[in-house]
Amino acid sequence: MNIIDILVTIVVVTILVTIILAVVTYVAYKLRLAREPSSLDRSEDGLRYFVSYSPSGTSDPDVTAEGHATEA
Repeated sequence: MNIIDILVTIVVVTILVTIILAVVTYVAYKLRLAREPSSLDRSEDGLRYFVSYSPSGTSDPDVTAEGHATEA
């Protein structure tokens, strides 16, 4: 086997692997789209993963905490 045959083999294998990965990625994308979240997962305010947090002792939202890292 000379160098040209090795390079052609590398190029062909690279193209085939790229096509296979593209097909697998497309199938995974379509499977993700097909899986709709249930109505139980949705809340009325639209906050699915995040909830409002107010530390104990501060009921006023205008009160800021002391000692931020960006303060000089």
